[in-house]
Amino acid sequence: MDNHDPNSLDEFFQDHAKKSIPKHPHVGTLYKVSLPSNFAGMEASVVHLQSSSVWAEGADLGYFHVPSRIIAEPNVTWLDLVFSNLGNWSSYYYSMPDYTFVTPILGFSAYGVTYTKNQNGDFTSTTTKLKLALVRRPIMVQFPSLWLPKGKCAKFYSNGSTTITNMSLSRTCDAWDQGFFAVVVRGPPSHHHIWRWWVIGFGIGSIGLMLCGFVLFKVMRYFEMRKIQIMELQAEKNEVLDTTYVGHSRMPSAFGIRTQPVLENDYSP
Repeated sequence: MDNHDPNSLDEFFQDHAKKSIPKHPHVGTLYKVSLPSNFAGMEASVVHLQSSSVWAEGADLGYFHVPSRIIAEPNVTWLDLVFSNLGNWSSYYYSMPDYTFVTPILGFSAYGVTYTKNQNGDFTSTTTKLKLALVRRPIMVQFPSLWLPKGKCAKFYSNGSTTITNMSLSRTCDAWDQGFFAVVVRGPPSHHHIWRWWVIGFGIGSIGLMLCGFVLFKVMRYFEMRKIQIMELQAEKNEVLDTTYVGHSRMPSAFGIRTQPVLENDYSP
């Protein structure tokens, strides 16, 4: 792959996806793509699907939700969807003046797979980059780790165009073609921004810990009171003495038996 050339990313990931996917892949299984060790921090995966299934039902695959009714050109029976996460390499391949990335860049590409039978009777596969026509709904790209309340969607499409739009849903960007996507905020990175984000994250985490501690205390208190109630009920079953209440306190009470006096004889002085 050319050094920090974003145009070579698709070819780079697809080349290694072909080497990582089995000869007879299971339909719908997500396979991890093995990347060279000098690209540690990047991640990629590939899934083998039947195009008719994607047309009818779409596909919900990790960070990407592919809608139904996608028209792929050329028309193929099978396709490979390749997903990538540039991780800490994001800023090496893409940059946007006056903006800062607050998420890793996620990539999505679709390839048609054609099988041909050779002279030995074995099947070989060839892949072709597809063009996707999204008729009704876009591809939804989700960023579950995003904690900033506001951000913009940066979209680097495969046709070379770059757009910045508002987020369509919470932690979600819509995409009308394949390419690479991320969330950005306006302004260059600065210690002030980093400190502010860290403080916000720390505050949210602290509140979460406090709520968890409060719930845990309530649960422990409930079981403690329940245990006391059970012990009291058991004691009531085993006790011999009657009980009576004095104010709000429960106290034992002896049976009300009085020994009547009996004269030993009738003699009296």
